[in-house]
Amino acid sequence: MGKAWKALALALLAGGCAMPQAGARPRAGMAGACQIASLKSRAGREWVAQNRWRFADEAAAEAAYAALAVNSSPSPWPDWYKAYETQLAPGTRFQMALAKGQSTDSPGNWGTFDRIWNVRDVRDHLAVRSDWKPDVDRVVTYEVVRPLPVRIGPIGPQVDPKLCRYLPGRWSQFQSLAEKGTFRRYLKVLEVRAIR
Repeated sequence: MGKAWKALALALLAGGCAMPQAGARPRAGMAGACQIASLKSRAGREWVAQNRWRFADEAAAEAAYAALAVNSSPSPWPDWYKAYETQLAPGTRFQMALAKGQSTDSPGNWGTFDRIWNVRDVRDHLAVRSDWKPDVDRVVTYEVVRPLPVRIGPIGPQVDPKLCRYLPGRWSQFQSLAEKGTFRRYLKVLEVRAIR
């Protein structure tokens, strides 16, 4: 009986039924390689499980998913939400994930009011695609030192074509509307810590 199970396992592996390890990047031609634009892909199935119910028909669901999966610049906001503009008052604290080599003096334009514990939070809850920020290694806590104009709202989902993953988002986010090159003047660094 042991030989039969071994033969079955080898046949399944040889037949292309093996899937890549979670988080592994599929190679071209690899069995189970990601077809990110398809609702049948791993990312598409995850999106369907969480979002299909919101759409009246399959065509509307496919269009909404395509807006994430095949758009090179998908909306950072959920499709049901319109971000609003406001100002963050001095004393407001927020966190930002930084990539290897990114200086605290060169922050990106996005922050969150949620505590970032690890890289998985950055990918799943902040929906930061790996092609946007490949090697996240630190979190900075900043404090606003003068009124900062922002656009604010919940984080919309993304689809990571490199990792073949659906990133649900949902945490808080703001986008700095400070004049280009001046964002850092509105901030002071309170803490920098490593994450994995």
